[in-house]
Amino acid sequence: MPIQLMIVYRVMGALFLVLAGAALWEKYRTVRGAVLLPGRILDCRKGGRTSPRKGAGGYRYLVEIHTGGERLEMETNDSLWFNHNSRKGKSVLVWYKPGRPLLERKSPGTELLAAGMAALGVLLLFLQ
Repeated sequence: MPIQLMIVYRVMGALFLVLAGAALWEKYRTVRGAVLLPGRILDCRKGGRTSPRKGAGGYRYLVEIHTGGERLEMETNDSLWFNHNSRKGKSVLVWYKPGRPLLERKSPGTELLAAGMAALGVLLLFLQ
């Protein structure tokens, strides 16, 4: 294999490993200090209507949670491609942190993505 191609593969492998670490770091920075609570999906609506930021597109779940004896309705930080109205009324586990305006839905997606990127990075690093 040409040396230039091996250098490109090594750089890409290192980049994938860094991206995997960054994805896990961001995920656990978001949920650190939060409480895992059960919630019920009330609605799936366009994020731009309820978000103060301009251009905050995508659909988000509106979730009802109960914490400290009070009922809260908050949006998740999901960015879904299309409306998921079929999930209304279903239970979901969410990470609740009192200072944050959005909930983080518990799902293994970030961990699976990071594992895939890390595996690809290791494969590219050790490719001969």
